[in-house]
Amino acid sequence: MLAILLSLLAGLSIGTGDFLAGTQARRTSLWAVIIVSQITGFVWTLAVVAIRGTSFLPPAGLLAALLAGLTAVVGIAASYGALSISVMSIVGPIQATGVAIPVLWGLALGERPGVLQAVGMGIAFAGVVLAAREKSAGERHVAPGRKAVLISLLAAVAIGFNYVCYAYAARYDPWWGVFVARATSISIFLVAFAAVRPRLRLTAAAVLPIMAIGVLDTGSNGLFSVASTLGYLSVVSVLSAVYPVFTVILAHLFFHERLSRPQQIGVAAALAGVGMIAAG
Repeated sequence: MLAILLSLLAGLSIGTGDFLAGTQARRTSLWAVIIVSQITGFVWTLAVVAIRGTSFLPPAGLLAALLAGLTAVVGIAASYGALSISVMSIVGPIQATGVAIPVLWGLALGERPGVLQAVGMGIAFAGVVLAAREKSAGERHVAPGRKAVLISLLAAVAIGFNYVCYAYAARYDPWWGVFVARATSISIFLVAFAAVRPRLRLTAAAVLPIMAIGVLDTGSNGLFSVASTLGYLSVVSVLSAVYPVFTVILAHLFFHERLSRPQQIGVAAALAGVGMIAAG
């Protein structure tokens, strides 16, 4: 039960972080959100591992954590790239399928969730795909381009393997894994930032909300990593992947965005699936 709770908290954390990232990127710039949140996540996870005082990761765990950081960068870059040339109603559901990778990985390792949990996972997964859909004002019979589909699939694969890498690093130490992954991703983003030299357009009012994104993002990684040591990867990955549900709910509550009928069904299905997993 603790693994289920931590997984849901991970989903809530990243869903809230995505909601804040979307609002702050419009008010400042995408680069401001990335750089400030990455630095914040690096600093606070450094504080966590320093306070805990546990031994560093062995080579296998270190490699997994490095790959977690790399797949995070690929996932972010591919996700934003796909969104820049297509609409969320196409990109979102494709990217949501990435959770199939840790599910299949866990099953291949011998995990066998109960029948009720397995059904709940399927319902929750379908709910996430529907909830990730977003009606766009400019979307009228939009045909997804091959490039957008391929980039979205790349993001899905990267996100899926990101879950696997975090779970593997967590076998040795979940928080060292999160710290090394963040150190890797921030190094890559800083190099890219130095090469591109974009304007941040960062305002004083935006600093704290963007810092909160960094805490929520890495907090989600930490919660998922710990959960993966307490329960089946196949189960905790599905539960953590319900984050789009929390994002659309927050957008509905704070910005009064209307949920489309598929989104309403998706939210209900995801919540029903979570209940079935918990009951199983």
